Amino acid sequence: MLSLVVLALLSADVEVDAGLPPQKLNARPLARKVDEARVERVLESLSTRERAAQLVMAYPQIGRSTPVEVGGVLFVGNALKNIGKAKERIDSLRSRAKVPPFVAVDMEGGPSNRMKSIAALRPLPSAREMAQLDDAEVKKWGRKVGESMKAVGLNMNLAPVLDVAKSGHMERNGRSFSGDADVVVAKASAYSRGLLEAGVVPIGKHFPGYGDTDGDSDHALVVSDWPKEKVEAQMEVFVRAKEVLGGVMLANVAYAAIDEKPAILSKKFVDRAHEQDWLSMTDDISIALLADAIGGTTEDVLVQSFLAGNDLILTTAPPDWDKGIDYIGILTRAVEKNGAAKKQLDESCRRVLRLKDRMGLLDGL
Repeated sequence: MLSLVVLALLSADVEVDAGLPPQKLNARPLARKVDEARVERVLESLSTRERAAQLVMAYPQIGRSTPVEVGGVLFVGNALKNIGKAKERIDSLRSRAKVPPFVAVDMEGGPSNRMKSIAALRPLPSAREMAQLDDAEVKKWGRKVGESMKAVGLNMNLAPVLDVAKSGHMERNGRSFSGDADVVVAKASAYSRGLLEAGVVPIGKHFPGYGDTDGDSDHALVVSDWPKEKVEAQMEVFVRAKEVLGGVMLANVAYAAIDEKPAILSKKFVDRAHEQDWLSMTDDISIALLADAIGGTTEDVLVQSFLAGNDLILTTAPPDWDKGIDYIGILTRAVEKNGAAKKQLDESCRRVLRLKDRMGLLDGL
């Protein structure tokens, strides 16, 4: 049975069934030293296909008939409407996994609140509203979110947003804390510290910075006309919050002064993320505009995002079940055809495993 503490985190009208015991996550995952020997041991135990699978984050599979193990699973939409059922699915994923997965949600706050079925989280303020609170209060919200996530089995938050926006898409939606870089760093760091204290890893987004750019990159290709100096200044906001981020999500935005490709397909931007020892992950690669931007298919976007050096590739389209795209097979074949890509696969898989080790997910392996 779930403990009384866990039950207190859940809304009274939600039925929660018994499952696996709560996952023992490291309480301060980014402060833990990586066990490099264990990481290498786990890496060596994985086949090429299994290593490729560690680079994929996707929706959880429906049912158990065709088990597909991926490096991470994403819970959005109605997946968390019933917390009890969500916990059952997460327990099932954990029980079948050779390597425990990242289990992620994007809990930014305000309209981006996937856990409204938990009463304590219904009033979660947006980033813009959090900017009006003192840092201690923002940290409390981060911890409350993290504890609720951990109770269900979620261990990664695709937040906070570190985009500095005085206007534009991120400002209008309340997703940016502020148009002041100092405020963004302070509030994003406070929220992240709360998450970390609960054992949940924050992923900052949208690197190198969406800023006050207009347009929604989920629906149309956004090209920024920022000069290189402004792009660098936006990246510096992420760097200032480095100690509280487990990784960064790259933007589906092209920064013409540096690279004509969207950032998630740009080795230049991925390399900058790796310079900070971050895990680099893509935003959703299944959106049609990315394929249109390169004059190719989603499969081409997948391969290009991998070759750019991304460690975790996010898709909201199920990989290789129910006649979906065989993401893992495509990555595996790309590696088998390209000797240099094998080294890159190992490097990215190693980064995934290192973060999992810091989180305590590899304990006992």
